[in-house]
Amino acid sequence: MKKYIFGFFLLSSVLLYSCQKADSPKVVAEKFLNAMSERNYVEAGKYATKETKKLLKQLQRIDELSGPSDDLKPDKISIVSEEIQGHKAVVYFKEEGNDLEQKVTLKKVEEGGNAEWQIALKKEEIRLNRDPGLDLQQEVESPKMPS
Repeated sequence: MKKYIFGFFLLSSVLLYSCQKADSPKVVAEKFLNAMSERNYVEAGKYATKETKKLLKQLQRIDELSGPSDDLKPDKISIVSEEIQGHKAVVYFKEEGNDLEQKVTLKKVEEGGNAEWQIALKKEEIRLNRDPGLDLQQEVESPKMPS
């Protein structure tokens, strides 16, 4: 009888622990970033808001038209920390070989009575170049056509 009670307690603990971890912004961010490193936009979209899914479709089209670019492909990712404030979270991460700490934003979205963390990318979170000094907010001057 003690074996059954111990087994039930162990199984309950494992299920409770796994449910809590699946809801963590860290776990969602890690799955998303790993999918992005493999350029698996469909898989990455499973962890994204509707707006971010649209952005992922655009990135996928760019890859299809111009060929994949290593500029957007992250190396091995390590999660540094997470900050949760209500229904918003920020997960900080680093890429292997790059000391620059980057971040990805998440928000808790209600769907079908369940609340789950989803990636809510902001344009400044998308790196267009491996140059850590690149300012994505800076306007780029258009080349002038000769008259």
